[in-house]
Amino acid sequence: MDRITGGEAVVAQLEREGVDVAFGIPGVHTLEIYDALLDSGIDHVTTRHEQGAGFGADGYARATGRVGVCFVITGPGLTNVATAVGQAYSDSSPLLVISTTNATNEADRGKGHLHELKDQQGVMDSIAAESYHVDRVADVPGTIADAFDYLDRHRPRPVHVQIPTDVLERAEPVELVDREPAAPPGPDTERVADAAELLADADRPLLVVGGGTVDAADSVRAFVEETNIPVITTAAGKGVVPADHDCCVATALGHEPAAEFVASRDLVLAVGTELSAQDTGDTPFPDGLIHIDIDPTNVGNNHETALGIVGDAGATLDALTERVRERGPSYDGPTEADDAGPEPLSVGDEDDRLHLLAVLREALDDDAVVVNDMTKVSYAARTRFPTGAPRSFLFPRGFGTLGFSPPAAFGAAIGTDRQVVSLVGDGGSLFTIGDLATAVQYDLGVPIVLCNDDSYDILEDVQRRDYGRTMATDIENPDFVDMAESFGAAARRIAFEDAADELPDALAAAFDRDRPTLIEIPVEF
Repeated sequence: MDRITGGEAVVAQLEREGVDVAFGIPGVHTLEIYDALLDSGIDHVTTRHEQGAGFGADGYARATGRVGVCFVITGPGLTNVATAVGQAYSDSSPLLVISTTNATNEADRGKGHLHELKDQQGVMDSIAAESYHVDRVADVPGTIADAFDYLDRHRPRPVHVQIPTDVLERAEPVELVDREPAAPPGPDTERVADAAELLADADRPLLVVGGGTVDAADSVRAFVEETNIPVITTAAGKGVVPADHDCCVATALGHEPAAEFVASRDLVLAVGTELSAQDTGDTPFPDGLIHIDIDPTNVGNNHETALGIVGDAGATLDALTERVRERGPSYDGPTEADDAGPEPLSVGDEDDRLHLLAVLREALDDDAVVVNDMTKVSYAARTRFPTGAPRSFLFPRGFGTLGFSPPAAFGAAIGTDRQVVSLVGDGGSLFTIGDLATAVQYDLGVPIVLCNDDSYDILEDVQRRDYGRTMATDIENPDFVDMAESFGAAARRIAFEDAADELPDALAAAFDRDRPTLIEIPVEF
């Protein structure tokens, strides 16, 4: 066994796990890791805030399907990244946060050591799927391997590993771990057979596919082709079945046309979705609900099920397709999809948000990655924006944090050669504006389409509706074009009425640049 430091062991084991990029900000507590990175094949992306590091790693993970890795220091580094961890947990995104903690002889003593937090692991236990603590240098590789093994076997959610500073600095004999990727759980064959029977007996079934199917698109499409079953994707499942597929009814739940269609069904097969309140709203699911998910705590949690199957989405659908093929049911998906669902986007739409989304859709490649924020145009995009490929629509649902979009888009652009565009409001953009400097530094040709109404307008709408007056929603913004140019980014302002004519060319020019482009569009949605 080689004698190496704990910091070197962190980097060496990450390389063994196939990690090729990590996000973070060096701090005095993490310098052992950063020194080891210099001799590794891992590229590092230096952000301007740990929240941006977390969102960047999350965007990388969502766009690629690989684990997003970020490094943060003890205390404030960890609390800064906590918002991104909460968002990744809500959206089932595979994030690995490696943090330091105070030296072993300083821990939990409350003596005010640098960056000391009252109960650091307790913080992460409350927001991550798992949190590991390392006591010895020799245990560093195995603990990191355990974190990756957890991510392989379970619903992909953020995992945390914390390492005391003295463990990072100390050198000991260390054996790295050669780990075989763990297989996710396969389906219960008897329950698959039961599901096939229920499907064969159904007259008006529906398939609902969620974010847990993004790596099982071939299996989902094979099942649809075999049965002609109508399909609705959730927002996280957009593109698993392309929006223009003959059997695709809608690309999100939680809006009236989709709810009306679900209400007409006698059976729903839901795969890879928790069917959360954010996804489904008041959707009336039938008593005949078959729920397939890798996470046993999801099955039947939000809606009562007739049959639950715990297993990997792809493997379970493959087994179900074989069973269904034996029974031979075929449904009227293409006809029903034609008669249901929302109207397609149109540049001529009177709704300004839908007009802008139609312009954007026509200007982008079919598999472009659209990264959303919590803003009015993105709320409309959740239900109405069509996509043709999985991992092409990133949305901070559930936790619903502002400022997600720009740094997540930068992380996505680092991980993929596809077009990547950020869609953000004026309020949300200022939460993480510092990472515009990150995009400039790393030559990321990402357009940031910023809809500016000089207010927290959605809250203003709610206040007017519920109280008849408004409070604290007007905001004073900088000149976004001047500000972006001061970072070294390209920038321009497009009047809303000129968006149909000017936005496509502005996006094309942005994708050709080796730096980000901020495109401000004043709006009054």
